[in-house]
Amino acid sequence: MNEAEPVKVIRLTGELEIGRKNEIRSTLRAPADGTPVLLDLAGVTYADSIALTELLRFCAEAQQVGQPVALVIQTPQFARLIQYAGLATVFKVFAEPAEALAYLTESPRQ
Repeated sequence: MNEAEPVKVIRLTGELEIGRKNEIRSTLRAPADGTPVLLDLAGVTYADSIALTELLRFCAEAQQVGQPVALVIQTPQFARLIQYAGLATVFKVFAEPAEALAYLTESPRQ
């Protein structure tokens, strides 16, 4: 793991919809070295089923390799959508990036 970057931050903003599928997929790449990932979705205002599918794919891949991941979600509508999609039970979800970062840097590795 790169000591200069103890946590990889992946940030998506705006409306996550079918027209951005390739961008979403290419952005949601977990580091190969096992670095914890803070998935910052605080600026997401909308997500369709394509975006949720890509998030679920990313989550499944991260789980398979024991990749620590925390999601930051601030909009109530998107938080409900994440909960309904089952992502809230797979990963830790936080309202503030600082809380997610603390979780990722203080949690022991599995």
